[in-house]
Amino acid sequence: MSGLAEDILTVGLGEKLVGEEILPRVPITSLKAVRSTCKKWDALTKRCVLGKEAPEQQHQFLGFATINDKLCSLRFHLGGEEERDDFVSVKQVDLFKHLEISKVYHCDGLVLCIPKDKDNSSNKLLLWNPYLSQTRWIGPRENFSLRDRYAIGYDDSHNHKILRFVDSARGLIGLGREVGFEIYDISRSSSNSNSSSSSSSWRVLEVTPEWSIDMHQRGVTVKGNTYFYAHQRFADMRHDYLAWAEDFLLCFDFTNERFGPPLPLPFHSTDSGIGDCVTLSSFARHHVHEDDQLAVLFGGLETDFFEIWVTLTAVEPNHVSWIKFLRVDISFNLNSHFGGSFFVNEENKVAVLFESNILHTAYVFGQDGYFNYVKLGKALVLEHRSPITNRLYKAAHPPLVSSSSYRPSLVQLTQQQQQHSRKRKRETTPTCSEI
Repeated sequence: MSGLAEDILTVGLGEKLVGEEILPRVPITSLKAVRSTCKKWDALTKRCVLGKEAPEQQHQFLGFATINDKLCSLRFHLGGEEERDDFVSVKQVDLFKHLEISKVYHCDGLVLCIPKDKDNSSNKLLLWNPYLSQTRWIGPRENFSLRDRYAIGYDDSHNHKILRFVDSARGLIGLGREVGFEIYDISRSSSNSNSSSSSSSWRVLEVTPEWSIDMHQRGVTVKGNTYFYAHQRFADMRHDYLAWAEDFLLCFDFTNERFGPPLPLPFHSTDSGIGDCVTLSSFARHHVHEDDQLAVLFGGLETDFFEIWVTLTAVEPNHVSWIKFLRVDISFNLNSHFGGSFFVNEENKVAVLFESNILHTAYVFGQDGYFNYVKLGKALVLEHRSPITNRLYKAAHPPLVSSSSYRPSLVQLTQQQQQHSRKRKRETTPTCSEI
């Protein structure tokens, strides 16, 4: 577009008007078209966020998932009854098609990918900002392990951080034994380190847990803090102890960099990796200004139903209250170790649950018995040896979905680069417009 046209778009309309009034109402899926309009609009989108006030944002879920060890973008849109045949779709992220990704976490527009490296000594974490087309490889203080777990959040000053669980379990897949905790400050590393993968950016946290978080449990971040399903810890973690051990919600506060007190759950579960399924998720309550809330799914081993509960009021590190969102009274085979990824759409009163048998499938449950499903492709079958019975089980690995819907972020992951490097990155790095 000519320079005259650029002046008409930016000077004629006014950069403030475009940035504060127009771009927030443009759907985030139109980012590619907006950036290709002209150089000034492209630059403006790097300082302003699209889609914050777009009506479409309230009616669709945009997120990321690992499917067959590949990072994929995911879109869910709930329209009228006639549109419900094709509302869940996935697409592999081409930039990372050569990587095997075991887990994905999302917080405030930043996507943390855990590569599945057969040689753990060379493994690094991959942090990605799709909106700014920036990536960062993060090296370990010591070698990463596939048994490590992570959480991403931010403190009261909006400094983003990564929490690492260093897990000493050897052969006990279901029962996590946390022996160390480390934290990585993303914001400070961006400004102070010449090497974004510097291992010196990790700090050791002094934590002596009186609780345990099973290795397959993934935390969910709400308003900067990450919440985990946990249970009472014993020196001997046999199944008969787990059956009556207290279970609860646990919050890691990224401002104080410590775990809070146990928080109540609306059910009791052993979640021992051989029975009950407990999974956390999060969602935005749109009628109260995008207030983030928690959701928890519970499916009992000996029951023919599962329930989803959501938080009733604002979620805080030391307070939570629950109300039942949905109960499904059918016999549904929830994978207690690998399965249960889900998200909810409170406005439309539906929940989307991801499970796998031979095929990956997205199941949609709603009020008044509504049910639908969408097949997402062939599933990868994995083997799991029970830590209790030593029996070998074979099961398909369901999609692991980042629970919160994607929101663009202006958080910088890289320092200023030379002009040719920026150009090359723009040409090769996908943005959230590809979701």
